[in-house]
Amino acid sequence: MPLAQFNIARARWGLDDPRMSGFFDAVPMINGLAERSDGFLWRLIDEDGPDAPDFSDEPRMTFTLSLWLDAESLRHFTWNTLHKKFRLRTREWFEDMGAAYLVCWPVEEGRTPTGPEALEKLEDLRREGPSEVLFGAEALKSSLVA
Repeated sequence: MPLAQFNIARARWGLDDPRMSGFFDAVPMINGLAERSDGFLWRLIDEDGPDAPDFSDEPRMTFTLSLWLDAESLRHFTWNTLHKKFRLRTREWFEDMGAAYLVCWPVEEGRTPTGPEALEKLEDLRREGPSEVLFGAEALKSSLVA
């Protein structure tokens, strides 16, 4: 069953602030790398569309919502490609969320997740903790999830 991945981050400065350029200048390249990665299925591209999560009063929020063949494909992209270089520099550009910022869950074959669904899954993870079908960054980073 495909695996949805949703992560959020709150930028330290405005999204158009020059101090964020080291991150945002690399986004097209990293997205392209993801799209060419084995196991990549889909990502939400229109951040203002009806399927995007609504952060309403959070102008510095960013997110990624994607769909992968399995956890191993996502783990490989995250930790064994150029993406790792940027992932390890996260704190330079983004605040500590103080709570879960990434959630993964299985999605039925042929369906793509929505932003509202992703926000709900993140809240479920924050409230209930990880389970067999809902897990966060630590489980993804390790090989606890097949």
